[in-house]
Amino acid sequence: MIFAITVDDWTLIILAICVLPIMALIVYALVMTLIKKRQQAEVRAKEIAATEDDTQKELFLRLYGGADNIESVSRELSRISVRVKDIDKVLVEELKETGAKGILLVNDIVKCNFGDRAAYIFRLLDKETE
Repeated sequence: MIFAITVDDWTLIILAICVLPIMALIVYALVMTLIKKRQQAEVRAKEIAATEDDTQKELFLRLYGGADNIESVSRELSRISVRVKDIDKVLVEELKETGAKGILLVNDIVKCNFGDRAAYIFRLLDKETE
């Protein structure tokens, strides 16, 4: 008998028939989740890049003491560092109200953590200092 199948062989065949579709569904779910997250990140990046809101620009310029008070702006991941001429003109409490976390005042530099909004705020402030 060439095709003699034992009980152990039948067990493995039934197990494979049951387990393989489940594994395929798990892989499919993971791939779809990754694709959806990538698409959401791309949409969010396009929205941030396309948004040119003058009221936001005026707000952040006012919070940092005006365009003439800002010397330079730099970004490190989610943190914005702004070198200002007069640190007393910076409205720290209002910066906190706009969502800035971990505000640090060092000499003439104001460092604020804005999370995922940091790129947008950096673009607003950086255009003004050019």
